[in-house]
Amino acid sequence: MEAGITRARTLVLALIVALLAAGASLAAAQTATAAPQLLAPGNGKVLARGSQPLFKARDTSPNARKYTVYMTISRSKKVDRKGDLKQTRPGTFTSMRRTGKYGFVYKPEAYSFPTWFMQAPGKYYWQAYHIDCAVRGCHVQSRIRSFVVR
Repeated sequence: MEAGITRARTLVLALIVALLAAGASLAAAQTATAAPQLLAPGNGKVLARGSQPLFKARDTSPNARKYTVYMTISRSKKVDRKGDLKQTRPGTFTSMRRTGKYGFVYKPEAYSFPTWFMQAPGKYYWQAYHIDCAVRGCHVQSRIRSFVVR
C-alpha cells in the first residue's frame, strides 16, 4: 500500500512539473509573438540621400504602449549579447513616437553633416525593441531589416 501512495505522489509531482513547464513555454511563446513588427521602409528599400523617410513599426505589447519603442540604425548587422543591433557611426539610436493604438514612427532629422546616416551613402540595418523585464535581457526585439542610402 505504501508503494501505491509513493507512486501516486510521484505521478502528481510529475504532473505539476509538466504543467509548470507548459505554462512557462506558453508565456515564452506569448512574449515572442509580442515583438515589434517593422513596417516601413521595406527590406532592402533604396532611399534618397538627404531624404527624411518615415520609419514605421507596429507593437501590440502593453509595455510598448506604457513606455515606448526604441530603434537602432547601424552600418553593421552585428548584435550584442541581448540581441540588440550594435550601434555604429554613421547610424543612430532613438525612441519612436507613438501614433494610434499600436503604431510607432520615426522621421530622421534633416541634418546636412556628412556623418549623418541619411547623408552617408551605403547599406544600413535597423531594428526596433521595447523593454519587458519578464524576458531575459529585458529587451524584446524586432527582426532586423536593411535599407540603402544612395
